[in-house]
Amino acid sequence: MNALQIRSLYWRRLEASHTAAAWEVLDAAYGDLARAYHSWRHISDLLQALDKLAALATRPELIMTAIFWHDVVYRTRGADQTRRADFLNVRDSAEMFRKYTRMTAADADAVQELIMATTNHLEAKASRERYPGFARDLDLFVDLDLSPLALPWEQFASNFEDVRFEFSWIPEDVFNSGQAAFLRNLLTHEDRLFRLPETIRMWRAAALSNISHCLSNLSTGDAATAK
Repeated sequence: MNALQIRSLYWRRLEASHTAAAWEVLDAAYGDLARAYHSWRHISDLLQALDKLAALATRPELIMTAIFWHDVVYRTRGADQTRRADFLNVRDSAEMFRKYTRMTAADADAVQELIMATTNHLEAKASRERYPGFARDLDLFVDLDLSPLALPWEQFASNFEDVRFEFSWIPEDVFNSGQAAFLRNLLTHEDRLFRLPETIRMWRAAALSNISHCLSNLSTGDAATAK
């Protein structure tokens, strides 16, 4: 889906809980041509995945809000021209959400915690049950953000290349080494890769297959080329 379709199908449901300028901020971010993976396509993929699993959510509108804002700030380089820590992007995304939200303080706090959970997908846990079902909603949101790992191999490989585009300023061997370390960590903790029984059944096997395939290609110097 393109930005106009996303706005019509999803954002209209959330518009009243944000200031008038919120959509323009989101569109400028996810429409940035410097982005390839962290773009409207990623947001669209997660929103459509949430549609399919909405029955698992207690507050699907809060998860949807977190989807829209969780990558709104995404810069690969810091002011010193070195790789910017992912935590900083997530933190700044959460702060951007707080700037434009009109939600109650309790709901805004819940969305902020959902966003911050993406700083460490494998270890994130709800700080407390902000509303009945919040911990499960957080688990679902984290699973949704990792769901692209389970896409068909050709799409997984394309996503890898899109992330590479976003880090084109980094030498390929350095980028590949970093991605390999990230993927190996996922394999090492495969029991925590997805959290809910439903998402484990849907995505775990495919994700592990893709990760193993990608690591094999990286070890032979082929990156994520579909083969």
